[in-house]
Amino acid sequence: MSMKKVLAIAVAAGALAAVSVPAMAFENEFHGMFRLRALMTNFENTAGGTFATDKLDRTMTVVEQRARLQYIAKASDDLKLVTHFEIDASWGDAAYANGRGTGGGMGADTVNLETKNVYLDFNALDKTNFKVGIQPVSDAYKGIFFIDDVAGAFASKKFGALTATAGFSRLQDFAGANALGRQTLDLYLLDAKFALSKDLTLGGSYYLVRRDDQYKGQDVHMVGVNAAAKFGIVTADAFVAFQAGDSLANGVTKATDQELSAWAAQVAAKADLGAAGAIRANVLYASGDSGNNARKTKAFQSINSSSGANNVFGTSSNSYYDSKMLLLMRNVVNMDADKAMVQTTNNGNQGVTLGVLGYDATFSPKLGASLNVGYAMASNKYKTTADKSLGTELNAQLDYKLFPSLTNSIMAAYVVLGDHYKGTGTGVAAGSLPSNPYLIGYMMNYTF
Repeated sequence: MSMKKVLAIAVAAGALAAVSVPAMAFENEFHGMFRLRALMTNFENTAGGTFATDKLDRTMTVVEQRARLQYIAKASDDLKLVTHFEIDASWGDAAYANGRGTGGGMGADTVNLETKNVYLDFNALDKTNFKVGIQPVSDAYKGIFFIDDVAGAFASKKFGALTATAGFSRLQDFAGANALGRQTLDLYLLDAKFALSKDLTLGGSYYLVRRDDQYKGQDVHMVGVNAAAKFGIVTADAFVAFQAGDSLANGVTKATDQELSAWAAQVAAKADLGAAGAIRANVLYASGDSGNNARKTKAFQSINSSSGANNVFGTSSNSYYDSKMLLLMRNVVNMDADKAMVQTTNNGNQGVTLGVLGYDATFSPKLGASLNVGYAMASNKYKTTADKSLGTELNAQLDYKLFPSLTNSIMAAYVVLGDHYKGTGTGVAAGSLPSNPYLIGYMMNYTF
C-alpha cells in the first residue's frame, strides 16, 4: 500500500473519531483593569484620616496604582471557575520585599500578587445557581452593613417573578491557640426580590451575623425591606433595615454584654434629563448611640474585616458608595490611600445622617462631568462629643475617554468642617477647628 493511501486512511479514521467524540466547548476568558491615581491632599491616611492645622502643614502627594486580572475557565454555560487577582502599589513605597500593596519603590521586584476571588459558579438542581468559594458579596442595602470579598457558599433561584438567595459565609476564624472552627465570625443570608412589573421591584432580607469568640455567641439579627421603581424619567429606590440582638463590640464579656436596637433607612432618586444631563439626590440615616448606657446600644452595626486577632473593627467592609463623596465618605475608586471622615456606617457608634445632591453632564460621547454637594452629621452625640455636625463637601470631576476603554479624570474636593471636630488634631485649641480638608487628583482608568 502506497504512503498516500496510508495517509488518506489515517486522515479519514481521525476525522471519523473526531466526529464520534462529543465536542468540548471549553472557553478561556480574560478580563481586568488598571487604575492609577495621583493625589494631593491635606487629609492624611493615618487612623482613617488625620486633619491638618494651620500650624502644622500636612499636605501630601501620593501616586498609587492597582491592576486586577480575572481569568474565567468556562466549561459550559452551566459551569465555570472564576479567579480574580490584584496587584497594588504606591510609588516609592518599597522594593525587594514580600507583601501586599508594595513594590512601587526603586527596583520593584516585589512579590505582591493578591488573591481576590476564587470560586466555582455553576447551575444545578433545576437551574439553581451556586457560587462556592471566595467571592464578592454585598447586602441588599447598598453595602451599609457589609460589602466585601468573603469565603462562602450561596445559592440563588428564580421562581417566576421571584428571585431568592440563601447562603453562608465564614467571615473570620479567631484561631489563636485554639483549633480552627471554635471561635468564629459567621454570616447567614436570606434575600428575596419580587418584580411586580418591569418598573417596580420589592425585596426583603434577613441576615444573621454570629460572633462566637467571647463568653457566648453574639448575634446581630437584621431584617429589611427595599424597593426600586421607575416613574417616567425618574428612577428611585428606598430601604429600611432594623437590627436587634447583641453589639459586635470587641472584648465584650458576660458582665458588659450590650443589647442592640438599631435601624437605618435610605431614599435615593435620579432624574434623566436627556441632553441636559441627570440630577441625583440621596438621603441616608444610620442610627447612633450616646454611649451613656453600657448595657444597651442603638448604634447601627457595620461589619469590618479583621486586622488582628479578636478584632472585627479593622479595615472597612461596608460603605455607601452612592454618596459620590471623595472625603466625607469612602469612594468606590479608593485604593491603598483609602480614607474618609466617615470611614464606616457605624461611625464610632455615632451613626451617620447624610444628604447628597449631584449633577451628571455629558458634553459629548467622550467628555463628561459630575458635581456633588453633601452634608454629613452624626446621628447621635457619643458621650462628650461637642456637636453632631461633621461637615459639608463640594466636589467635581471631569472625565475624558481617550479610548473607549481608557478614561482620564481630574477631580477636586473641599470640605467645610462642622463643629464636631473642634479641638481635633495636633496643636488645635479646644474651641478651634483644624484646617478644612481638600483633595486634588488625577486618575487613569483602563478596563478590558
